[in-house]
This record gives sequence, C-alpha cells and structure tokens, in this order.
Amino acid sequence: MTGVHDDLQVFGATDDERRIVETLYRAIGGELDLLDEVLAPDWEDIPSVPGQPSGPEGLKPHIEDFHACFADARVVLHDVVAASGRVAVRGELTGTHRGEFLGVSPTGRPSSIRIHEFHQIENGRIVRSWHLEDLHGWVRLMRA
Repeated sequence: MTGVHDDLQVFGATDDERRIVETLYRAIGGELDLLDEVLAPDWEDIPSVPGQPSGPEGLKPHIEDFHACFADARVVLHDVVAASGRVAVRGELTGTHRGEFLGVSPTGRPSSIRIHEFHQIENGRIVRSWHLEDLHGWVRLMRA
C-alpha cells in the first residue's frame, strides 16, 4: 500500500504527471497491474539488474521479491518535483524485514530504504527511470 506523508510537497508537476507518478508508486506498493498503465512497453530501468527485460514485465518480479521480504511494505512519498516531462521523487520504502534481502537474514526489525528517482514521461507514460536507493545504509543498519 502506498502512503503519502501529510507533508508531501509537489512542485511543478501537472495533474497528469502527478497521477502517473502516484500510480507508479501504488504499483510498487503492491498493485502490480498498474505498471501496465503507466510504464511504456519498452520502459528503461536505469540501472537495471543484469538480464532484466525492459518494460513493466521486467520490474514485476523485483516488486514481488521485495514484498516477499517485507510483508508489510509501504511506499511513502515525500517530494515530487517536475519540469518539462521529467519528475523527481524523494521517498522511502518501509517495512518489517521478514525475509532474506541483499544477503541479510531476516531481523524482524522495522526498516526504511530512502529512494531518489527521476522519471521521463512521454505521451502519458514513463519511458525511462533513473533510481538510487540507499541500500548500503539499509544493510549497515540491519547488521548493526
């Protein structure tokens, strides 16, 4: 389930850009079928996992794996900033660590992974996404 903090800030995004991006994060929150609505069939994920196919089908297994490790996973958006068909997002993935993730055995502890992502939108669909998750910080916290 996607959450939005009461302090969500949206700057410069059109109503369509905001809807597209919020729908993407609802999909990441577990509503996988929504990916087909907002990602272009040849969507590029940068950086992608080696061997990951382009398009929505390439992302779905990663979302499923994440939810298997964090059964109560949520996506929280903090900031959405847009200009000229590009949308930047600052948010976090939260959940209780219940399955092995990035080589870290389940801890049962609540956790949060900060995300910073940039999406290029053309013709009502996201065609390319660049993303940076603070995975190093998460691993360090879970092993502490």
